[in-house]
Amino acid sequence: MKELKFKSLKPLLMACLIAMLAIGCESPPEKTIVSINPNYEIASPEYSNLAAKALTELTNFQFDSWGTMLAEDVEFYFPDGDAGTRTKLSGKSNVLDWWKNWKETSGVQSMTYTDNVELPVIAKETMAYSGLTGVMVISYFSNEIVYQEGTVKLRMNFAAHFNKDNLIDRYYTYYDRSGIIEMMNKNILDSE
Repeated sequence: MKELKFKSLKPLLMACLIAMLAIGCESPPEKTIVSINPNYEIASPEYSNLAAKALTELTNFQFDSWGTMLAEDVEFYFPDGDAGTRTKLSGKSNVLDWWKNWKETSGVQSMTYTDNVELPVIAKETMAYSGLTGVMVISYFSNEIVYQEGTVKLRMNFAAHFNKDNLIDRYYTYYDRSGIIEMMNKNILDSE
Protein backbone atom coordinates (compact mmCIF):
# COMPACT_ATOMS: atom_id res chain seq x y z
CA MET A 1 0.00 0.00 0.00
CA LYS A 2 2.85 2.38 0.80
CA GLU A 3 4.28 1.65 -2.61
CA LEU A 4 1.04 2.63 -4.29
CA LYS A 5 0.99 6.00 -2.52
CA PHE A 6 4.55 6.74 -3.58
CA LYS A 7 3.78 5.78 -7.18
CA SER A 8 0.80 8.09 -7.18
CA LEU A 9 2.95 10.92 -5.80
CA LYS A 10 5.76 10.31 -8.27
CA PRO A 11 4.21 12.34 -11.14
CA LEU A 12 3.45 15.20 -8.76
CA LEU A 13 6.98 15.19 -7.33
CA MET A 14 8.45 15.06 -10.82
CA ALA A 15 6.31 18.02 -11.91
CA CYS A 16 7.41 20.02 -8.83
CA LEU A 17 11.07 19.19 -9.48
CA ILE A 18 10.80 20.28 -13.11
CA ALA A 19 9.04 23.51 -12.09
CA MET A 20 11.70 24.28 -9.46
CA LEU A 21 14.49 23.65 -11.94
CA ALA A 22 12.80 25.79 -14.57
CA ILE A 23 12.27 28.66 -12.14
CA GLY A 24 15.78 28.32 -10.65
CA CYS A 25 17.44 28.33 -14.07
CA GLU A 26 15.80 31.49 -15.28
CA SER A 27 18.05 34.49 -15.64
CA PRO A 28 17.53 37.04 -12.94
CA PRO A 29 15.68 40.13 -14.07
CA GLU A 30 18.03 42.68 -15.53
CA LYS A 31 18.67 45.66 -13.34
CA THR A 32 19.65 48.80 -15.05
CA ILE A 33 21.96 50.90 -12.93
CA VAL A 34 22.24 54.42 -14.14
CA SER A 35 24.79 56.41 -12.25
CA ILE A 36 25.98 59.41 -14.09
CA ASN A 37 28.12 61.97 -12.33
CA PRO A 38 28.97 64.77 -14.74
CA ASN A 39 31.96 65.77 -12.59
CA TYR A 40 33.93 62.54 -13.21
CA GLU A 41 34.93 60.23 -16.03
CA ILE A 42 36.95 57.04 -16.15
CA ALA A 43 40.56 57.84 -17.10
CA SER A 44 42.80 55.83 -19.39
CA PRO A 45 44.23 52.56 -18.01
CA GLU A 46 47.63 54.10 -18.78
CA TYR A 47 47.31 56.03 -15.51
CA SER A 48 46.54 52.86 -13.57
CA ASN A 49 49.72 51.36 -14.97
CA LEU A 50 51.74 54.45 -14.03
CA ALA A 51 50.34 54.48 -10.48
CA ALA A 52 51.06 50.75 -10.06
CA LYS A 53 54.59 51.19 -11.40
CA ALA A 54 55.20 54.10 -9.01
CA LEU A 55 54.02 52.09 -6.00
CA THR A 56 56.10 49.11 -7.09
CA GLU A 57 59.19 51.34 -7.28
CA LEU A 58 58.43 52.87 -3.87
CA THR A 59 57.87 49.54 -2.11
CA ASN A 60 61.01 48.10 -3.73
CA PHE A 61 63.02 51.06 -2.37
CA GLN A 62 63.90 52.15 -5.91
CA PHE A 63 63.65 55.78 -4.83
CA ASP A 64 65.60 57.33 -7.70
CA SER A 65 63.48 55.49 -10.27
CA TRP A 66 60.32 56.41 -8.34
CA GLY A 67 61.56 60.01 -8.34
CA THR A 68 61.50 60.13 -12.14
CA MET A 69 57.73 59.70 -11.89
CA LEU A 70 57.29 62.63 -9.48
CA ALA A 71 56.79 66.28 -10.39
CA GLU A 72 59.23 68.79 -8.90
CA ASP A 73 56.36 70.34 -6.90
CA VAL A 74 54.99 67.01 -5.59
CA GLU A 75 53.24 67.01 -2.22
CA PHE A 76 53.08 63.81 -0.15
CA TYR A 77 50.41 63.65 2.57
CA PHE A 78 50.70 61.12 5.40
CA PRO A 79 47.58 59.66 7.09
CA ASP A 80 48.17 61.21 10.49
CA GLY A 81 45.45 63.80 10.68
CA ASP A 82 42.70 65.60 8.84
CA ALA A 83 42.79 68.12 6.02
CA GLY A 84 44.50 70.83 8.04
CA THR A 85 46.63 68.70 10.36
CA ARG A 86 48.21 66.00 8.20
CA THR A 87 51.97 65.77 7.88
CA LYS A 88 52.93 66.95 4.40
CA LEU A 89 56.20 66.79 2.50
CA SER A 90 56.61 69.35 -0.29
CA GLY A 91 58.97 69.16 -3.24
CA LYS A 92 60.55 66.16 -4.94
CA SER A 93 63.89 66.43 -3.14
CA ASN A 94 62.19 66.60 0.29
CA VAL A 95 59.96 63.61 -0.51
CA LEU A 96 62.88 61.51 -1.77
CA ASP A 97 65.15 62.54 1.12
CA TRP A 98 62.48 61.60 3.66
CA TRP A 99 61.94 58.14 2.14
CA LYS A 100 65.66 57.45 1.79
CA ASN A 101 66.23 58.49 5.41
CA TRP A 102 63.28 56.37 6.55
CA LYS A 103 64.77 53.35 4.77
CA GLU A 104 68.13 53.91 6.46
CA THR A 105 66.86 54.63 9.98
CA SER A 106 63.63 52.63 10.43
CA GLY A 107 65.00 49.10 10.44
CA VAL A 108 62.78 48.20 7.49
CA GLN A 109 64.03 45.22 5.49
CA SER A 110 61.42 44.96 2.73
CA MET A 111 57.92 45.90 1.64
CA THR A 112 55.54 44.16 -0.72
CA TYR A 113 52.88 45.57 -3.01
CA THR A 114 50.19 42.95 -3.69
CA ASP A 115 46.45 42.51 -4.21
CA ASN A 116 46.32 45.94 -5.78
CA VAL A 117 43.39 47.66 -7.46
CA GLU A 118 43.77 50.97 -9.29
CA LEU A 119 40.80 53.17 -10.18
CA PRO A 120 41.69 55.95 -12.65
CA VAL A 121 39.30 58.92 -12.76
CA ILE A 122 39.23 62.34 -14.33
CA ALA A 123 37.85 65.10 -12.13
CA LYS A 124 36.27 67.64 -14.45
CA GLU A 125 35.35 69.97 -11.59
CA THR A 126 37.58 71.07 -8.72
CA MET A 127 37.69 68.38 -6.03
CA ALA A 128 36.78 69.67 -2.58
CA TYR A 129 39.76 68.45 -0.54
CA SER A 130 42.59 68.85 -3.04
CA GLY A 131 41.33 71.80 -5.05
CA LEU A 132 42.53 69.97 -8.18
CA THR A 133 41.01 68.79 -11.43
CA GLY A 134 42.40 66.22 -13.85
CA VAL A 135 43.52 62.64 -13.46
CA MET A 136 43.70 60.91 -10.12
CA VAL A 137 44.28 57.20 -9.52
CA ILE A 138 42.90 55.73 -6.34
CA SER A 139 44.93 52.64 -5.42
CA TYR A 140 44.30 50.19 -2.66
CA PHE A 141 46.67 47.34 -1.95
CA SER A 142 48.22 45.08 0.64
CA ASN A 143 51.64 45.95 2.00
CA GLU A 144 53.68 43.63 4.15
CA ILE A 145 56.42 45.66 5.83
CA VAL A 146 59.23 43.55 7.23
CA TYR A 147 61.34 45.14 9.96
CA GLN A 148 64.29 43.65 11.81
CA GLU A 149 61.96 43.15 14.80
CA GLY A 150 58.94 41.73 12.96
CA THR A 151 56.30 42.21 10.29
CA VAL A 152 53.39 44.61 9.86
CA LYS A 153 50.63 43.77 7.36
CA LEU A 154 48.48 46.66 6.16
CA ARG A 155 45.78 47.41 3.65
CA MET A 156 46.70 50.82 2.25
CA ASN A 157 45.00 53.43 0.09
CA PHE A 158 47.00 55.92 -1.95
CA ALA A 159 45.50 58.53 -4.25
CA ALA A 160 47.94 59.88 -6.85
CA HIS A 161 47.15 63.00 -8.87
CA PHE A 162 48.87 63.41 -12.23
CA ASN A 163 49.81 66.75 -13.76
CA LYS A 164 49.61 67.58 -17.48
CA ASP A 165 53.04 65.94 -18.01
CA ASN A 166 51.79 62.63 -16.52
CA LEU A 167 53.93 63.11 -13.42
CA ILE A 168 52.59 62.59 -9.92
CA ASP A 169 52.19 65.94 -8.19
CA ARG A 170 50.13 64.77 -5.17
CA TYR A 171 50.00 61.68 -3.02
CA TYR A 172 47.25 61.35 -0.43
CA THR A 173 47.75 58.27 1.74
CA TYR A 174 45.25 56.53 4.01
CA TYR A 175 46.11 53.61 6.28
CA ASP A 176 46.22 52.68 9.95
CA ARG A 177 49.71 53.60 11.21
CA SER A 178 49.32 52.03 14.66
CA GLY A 179 51.10 48.76 13.69
CA ILE A 180 54.05 50.71 12.30
CA ILE A 181 54.27 52.91 15.41
CA GLU A 182 54.12 49.83 17.65
CA MET A 183 56.80 48.00 15.62
CA MET A 184 59.16 51.00 15.60
CA ASN A 185 58.31 51.90 19.18
CA LYS A 186 57.94 55.52 18.11
CA ASN A 187 55.89 57.80 15.90
CA ILE A 188 58.36 59.00 13.29
CA LEU A 189 55.97 61.71 12.12
CA ASP A 190 56.09 63.44 15.50
CA SER A 191 59.45 64.92 14.51
CA GLU A 192 58.18 66.29 11.19
